[in-house]
Amino acid sequence: MPLRRKSKLPLWFTAIGIVIGVAFLALLSVPAPIEHWLQARVLLALQQHYQRNVQLQNLHVTLIPIFCVTADNFVLPNRDGEGLPPFVTAKHLTAQALPLQLLRRPVHLSWVKLDGLVINVPPKREKLAGEPAQPARRTRLANFEIDRVDADGTELYLLPKQAGREPMEWELRALTLRRAGVGQPMHFWAELTNPKPPGMIHTTGEFGPWNLDEPSETAVAGSYNFENADLSIFNGISGILSSVGDYSGVLRKIEVDGTTDTPAFRLDRGSKPTHLTTQYHAVVDGTNGNTYLQPVKAHFLNSNVVAAGEVAGKPGQKGKTIVLDVDIHDSKVQDLLNLAVDSPKPMLTGAITARAKLLIPPGNQRMLDKIHLAGSFRIEKAWFTSEKINDAVDGLSRRAQGKPGDQTIQDVTAVLMGTFSLGNASLSFSKLQFKVPGAVAQVKGTYGLVSDDLDFKGDVRLQAHVSDTMSGVKRVLPKPVDPIFARHHAGTYLPVNVTGDKDHPQIKLDMKKVF
Repeated sequence: MPLRRKSKLPLWFTAIGIVIGVAFLALLSVPAPIEHWLQARVLLALQQHYQRNVQLQNLHVTLIPIFCVTADNFVLPNRDGEGLPPFVTAKHLTAQALPLQLLRRPVHLSWVKLDGLVINVPPKREKLAGEPAQPARRTRLANFEIDRVDADGTELYLLPKQAGREPMEWELRALTLRRAGVGQPMHFWAELTNPKPPGMIHTTGEFGPWNLDEPSETAVAGSYNFENADLSIFNGISGILSSVGDYSGVLRKIEVDGTTDTPAFRLDRGSKPTHLTTQYHAVVDGTNGNTYLQPVKAHFLNSNVVAAGEVAGKPGQKGKTIVLDVDIHDSKVQDLLNLAVDSPKPMLTGAITARAKLLIPPGNQRMLDKIHLAGSFRIEKAWFTSEKINDAVDGLSRRAQGKPGDQTIQDVTAVLMGTFSLGNASLSFSKLQFKVPGAVAQVKGTYGLVSDDLDFKGDVRLQAHVSDTMSGVKRVLPKPVDPIFARHHAGTYLPVNVTGDKDHPQIKLDMKKVF
């Protein structure tokens, strides 16, 4: 029995299928001539709206299953005639919306993706002397709302006021905006790399609405988490810093409140790692990166330091200069020595207070070579950890009080105070005073922090006469010279010179000043 042949579809049915398919494909995308016309109309509308030479290429529109627009090389210029780079550029953009959303007012988009987005925020326009007042401008953005904007890889530049200075730059590895629209702030989440010190910042908050005429006046507020910031990029210090905080303001003036934590902070390579925490309030000028600290409260070990000042650029100078007023209180001198020297135990303990002005210019020099510090200090209950030095201090106090054999005088603590300046790796004292019961030593001079060289001149004044500093028969022999040394309201006045180095100091009596 022969097999029955399957009947073929009629040609007319096939033709209808082809026509329907072509018609459906036609609905999926707008024909090229219409797209060219639409691109020209969109460009004209944007240029008329913003009064700027807006650019847009390769506009493509599809209607089914959802409304979708793609375009390349979008450019929104900055203010005309000011020689500024474009305000916004994007290599490629994609926008999507449900058909019914296009009928809403304002126009509602579900999602926008921006690839290669670059934003150049210009500084606030400065009015020149004698320039006539300009009428206030109020450029309005196109009326729309967007549920979500994704713009990973965005580059944000805050252009400086001064010509020739580098802009502040942030690379936003990830950026998501929600509820973007006209006249309302956008909620954002971003992940960005901080250039100096290098580390990762995660931040979330609200941004906007955009002030298109003065972008630096655009509002911003949020919170941040800064992780794994490597401080060793700054010559002279090291440690891995983390920080959390909140910020608010406008792009050109952002107020920040936060804390930092550096578990193993070090000064130069010879110091001991120390756990350092800070709490701070700062004002950041986003147009030039200048930071004004108001103040920073630092805590390490059992000590506290408060600093206020600025980290700011100077005309004609590359980089930023640190200028701080430093107040040390409720602190221990041994904690400060731990920051400076890595040794099993500090050479001195005691309670310290100090006030100083700190200046650190930019540059790659070692911290000791470029730091400038000037101020005054006072150390109460100073006690040397070396048994040999302590025995010498006890003996000095006994003899100075005229009680050389009194063994109840022991574990004597001292008071140290002075006025100092540090610069070019040299520590200078215009006044350095050391006091124990019965004796006061006062000198002035310099100590080389690298060479360890000592060069001091001054005097030691004892409460007792020379003869009273001795015991037994030895008291009798110096009696005739007591009047010679009893000067300047002291029982004994000894002018001295201190030379040598810290390990081999040489203390000599200046006989020329005695007679």
